[in-house]
Amino acid sequence: MEIMSKFDLVQELFDDIPYMRHREAGILRDLIDEKRPRRLLELGFYHGKSSAYIAAILEDLGIDGHLVTLDLTAAQGRQPNIEELLSRTGLTHRVTPLFCKRSYTWELQRMISAAERPRFDFCYLDGGHTWDVTGFGVLLIDMLLCPGGLLLLDDMDWMMRTSEYHQSQPGSLAGFDEDEIDAKPVRIVWDTILKHLGYEQVREYPKAHWGLARKPS
Repeated sequence: MEIMSKFDLVQELFDDIPYMRHREAGILRDLIDEKRPRRLLELGFYHGKSSAYIAAILEDLGIDGHLVTLDLTAAQGRQPNIEELLSRTGLTHRVTPLFCKRSYTWELQRMISAAERPRFDFCYLDGGHTWDVTGFGVLLIDMLLCPGGLLLLDDMDWMMRTSEYHQSQPGSLAGFDEDEIDAKPVRIVWDTILKHLGYEQVREYPKAHWGLARKPS
């Protein structure tokens, strides 16, 4: 009897859980298969579905890799949470989840200040899409990313104006200028900060709303 791949198992068990869709996971699988990263970082995992997909890809491809993934402590209370997804798919050994009290930027500071600073060759950024969090987050990621490392940005065209969260909480926009509400902060980071740091814009994936950039070697 043919054994189901871990990738297909994640889809079968958690297809209806947000946020990563199977089509996007397929793009990620092709990318990891081509680049073969071993030290991976993810910012923003929510239920942990994207983390499970990344772990499954590493497992199926036989890559000796490991994922460190960050989200807020609130993620522990989600049903199901990341620990359950990883346990049910037998992928716990592939992932280290870190839960941040306020922001992933402080956890990145801890990594940067550690006696043995971790170094990553791939980062998937899907958290905190505002200008200040994304912009500062990318600068911190750059300090942890190896030369030639890859940065995959999600929600390239996200805007506060059309965000489901901000639409449901209109008062949350009170402290922002109108041009920031209508801005696309992730794309601004892509066009300004990454260019300033010398990153190569490898390609965009419009259907997935992703942008892939490479740190200078």
